[in-house]
Amino acid sequence: MKIGTIVASNSHISYLCRVFGRLESQSPPEPDDFAFGTFVSIRPVENGAERLIGVVRDTVLVNPEYGQIGPRLSSDRDLEVFSPDYLDEKGTLVEVLVLGWRDGDRTIHRVPPLAAQVGNPVETVPRDEIVAFHRDSAGRFFMGYLPQLVARPDPVVAGLLLGILDRLEPDFRADDRVIDVLRRNLAWKAHVVPAG
Repeated sequence: MKIGTIVASNSHISYLCRVFGRLESQSPPEPDDFAFGTFVSIRPVENGAERLIGVVRDTVLVNPEYGQIGPRLSSDRDLEVFSPDYLDEKGTLVEVLVLGWRDGDRTIHRVPPLAAQVGNPVETVPRDEIVAFHRDSAGRFFMGYLPQLVARPDPVVAGLLLGILDRLEPDFRADDRVIDVLRRNLAWKAHVVPAG
């Protein structure tokens, strides 16, 4: 499902996606479709095989009307009828943190060579593809992007990774011990390290 389009970047692996609003799509995404930890894909080259795989890391609400004095001349309901091309400036932006990419059936967990472009669509990733993204060539659990994320000075990352592990665990029962060790280390990092 398409949830929005890329509107800006913070870095080569961090992008802002404007989530489609009710005036931009006949069936705009629900909040569950772009919740924290949701896996998404971005195709950096239109019709290309390569897809950047990322995860929703943060949400930013935009409301330029906040703090303005005076009423609007038209209500939201009137705008839909008389100005259907009106751009609703209120919106939701989500930060997408790129974890790697898929090129056909091949999965790579590192910084991708291609960058997303403004206007690239952002889509949710089906569960079977999320699981495939986390399997190595032998079919075992693989989280190659973990060292890159843990090295970031970002207090949200540990919680993000714990959520990813919780979601993946049912599909990797054979790797329970590895997932348990990772979970304990991340939980320790999330609770003890910030305390100094």
